[in-house]
Amino acid sequence: MPGVFSKLRVPAGALVLAAALPLVVVPAARADVLIAELPGLPGYPTHRAAGVNDLGQVIGTAEGNGPIRAVHWTPGGAAADLGAGSPGAINQQGQVLISQSSTSGGYYVNRPRVWQAGQAVDVGPSGAGWVSAAAINGRGEVPMSYSSSPSGYHQTNAAVWRDGTHVALPVSGPHLFISAINDAGVVVGSKLPMFEGDRYAFRCAGTTCTRLAEVPGTDGYEVRGINEAGVVVGNRDDRVLRWEGDQVTVLSPGRVAYGSQVLNERGDAVGSAADANGVRRATLWPAGGKPVDLGVPGPSEAVAVNDLGDVVGWSGSSSPRAFLWRAGKVTWLGSLGGTRSRPVALNNRGVVVGESTDSANVVKAVKWTVPAAGPVR
Repeated sequence: MPGVFSKLRVPAGALVLAAALPLVVVPAARADVLIAELPGLPGYPTHRAAGVNDLGQVIGTAEGNGPIRAVHWTPGGAAADLGAGSPGAINQQGQVLISQSSTSGGYYVNRPRVWQAGQAVDVGPSGAGWVSAAAINGRGEVPMSYSSSPSGYHQTNAAVWRDGTHVALPVSGPHLFISAINDAGVVVGSKLPMFEGDRYAFRCAGTTCTRLAEVPGTDGYEVRGINEAGVVVGNRDDRVLRWEGDQVTVLSPGRVAYGSQVLNERGDAVGSAADANGVRRATLWPAGGKPVDLGVPGPSEAVAVNDLGDVVGWSGSSSPRAFLWRAGKVTWLGSLGGTRSRPVALNNRGVVVGESTDSANVVKAVKWTVPAAGPVR
């Protein structure tokens, strides 16, 4: 998006660098795993990581002293304050999608913006009320659903921010939900009426939208992701679905997790499925294969998978523990001295990010570094 990022600059006072603060490295559960606390913003005790790209750039939040702040960490650990809001995604170019909620004229509004290298631009439609945007692709394109009324909350319209303008998508709500976009610009989402109505999943290429193949059920479709091959995964009625072309396959009972890395380029998907006792277990659905129980105690969930097939997730409800699953082997990632650790994302170069409590039971953003598995296939 040439020139887009010159439109709105983050005020100099809102940019705080923590370059002088080194990453705090502590022993992990395994000698070959390094765990480091990511430096926080001054005055904010709680930090959470939310994503990482293959450059090693990390995004997350700072909480506890006024509005939540979006944070960007360099590969070396320097923290930058990106302003109020929560980051939803980061692409391989370092562009960060941020959403900020506020009140205007007595109504709640939500606006997305894209940040890169100290500059940001509001990408929400003019005059829209609540704008929902959860994904950004490698070209900086952002799909979104929104209310056309400044005072509205129901998502009645959809568009893609592309090359500095909004391209309308021919789907109508209310209750649209846009889930993901791949680097070809193909968008997927669902229509989820609050009460009665037509519930379906859809795919949009350019300005043409088509309904995805349907399966019987009563709940709405939850579309979770799309890869570059156009494979789409999601859920309906506690069943995992995979769409390829105009065909849909019910993979098994279970649920694909929520997040930007639940589907990789090989077509593997992650989430959880109940065992014979009804306990939720971390599960991998490999492309073309049967579901794989990852072998960690329940309740547990797999939350992200990279293009090498490495999976991260958590086990335990009250005191979750972070794990990495690789080729059938589980590695416990450890914590910052507290009782809880939970990963949210990983890249293809051995970096896992998430959150952990420290010895004082304060939640901190954390980065685990594990040996890389090898080249991406």
